[in-house]
Amino acid sequence: MFLPAAYSGSAYKGKKAFFIMRFNLLDLHYSDEDLNLRQCLRAYSIIPKYCEKPEQKNFEALKINFQLKKINKKLRKEIGVNWIEKWAKLIPYKLSKNTIKDWILGRVSIPLIAITVLKEFNCEKEIEEIKKNLKYISSTTRGVIRLPDKMHSDVFYLAGLLLGDGCFPIIKRKGENNFDYKVSYFCGSKDFIFRTITPLIKEMFEIKEIHPIFYHQAWQLTIRNKAVFRFFTRIIGLPSGKKSIKAHIPDTIKNLKPNDSVPFFAGLIDSDIGKHGNSIGCTFRSEKLVNDLVELLNKLGIKSKNHGTYLINNKYPQTDFKIKKSEIKRLKYVLDRNYLPKNPERIRAINMLLQECPRGQRSYP
Repeated sequence: MFLPAAYSGSAYKGKKAFFIMRFNLLDLHYSDEDLNLRQCLRAYSIIPKYCEKPEQKNFEALKINFQLKKINKKLRKEIGVNWIEKWAKLIPYKLSKNTIKDWILGRVSIPLIAITVLKEFNCEKEIEEIKKNLKYISSTTRGVIRLPDKMHSDVFYLAGLLLGDGCFPIIKRKGENNFDYKVSYFCGSKDFIFRTITPLIKEMFEIKEIHPIFYHQAWQLTIRNKAVFRFFTRIIGLPSGKKSIKAHIPDTIKNLKPNDSVPFFAGLIDSDIGKHGNSIGCTFRSEKLVNDLVELLNKLGIKSKNHGTYLINNKYPQTDFKIKKSEIKRLKYVLDRNYLPKNPERIRAINMLLQECPRGQRSYP
């Protein structure tokens, strides 16, 4: 069961709950890492007339190209034909007039930073229209990928899943300033990763080919794409690199209404949180993540506790997180009403614990 259509702050579409708020995909640009124009992520904006076999992304590009041509017409009238030279000076990379001409014609995809600096010309209205229609992101090395432009439940579920059993490494490759950006998910269940997670990722990002591999006694699914990497780290706010000690619930999730954050918690249930002693919980390297979870669940009316931190081998800190057994009925109710975990094994574990509760504590309210 998913969030009902009438739930405040969301609009229902198919099986997913969509929220009013949009992601700002222009924030995918990161000047500290993008040291030249070639490394910059771009709004895919190549229109159909410049493609031998146009696809949906090319027709979507028409909406962005329309706004770019509108801006060009407006600023040529207000500033003059030399406005393009002023635009070029605001973009902190080397480029030619022909490059900018190709952006406006729709022959070449425009870098995100080039769109962002247009605000200096009082083009906020046109930029907002571009942001509304920005769905496909391209790079010079990893092709074109679709990113979610609106917040919805499956995005938050994947964020929780990746916070638990995922990682976001940046790998140095041969050559100067040459890096590989990865999003990796690890899972012990072949059936779950192939039947549930792989199709979900393929649909969300329109990835045609992605194949989990068995590595070091676990199944591993890896997306090698800077745009997807930055979507989860810069837009959602998940930590990159060695995240276990610095893991936390990002502000994107904390700022949601309590019920809207349930998909994120369902993702954590399908990764880290499971049967823990006589109830549900987990140990985490990050004490901050445990404290964040206690606060999040408290807003949902579910009592949980930080049971303290201890050291493994006198070196590695572990903080114990646990939901009280008497709260299982409330947990089940919240999940049923909002967003269920996708792993059947996790649901069975919750149901079995619920059956162990006294009869009067098995239903809610």
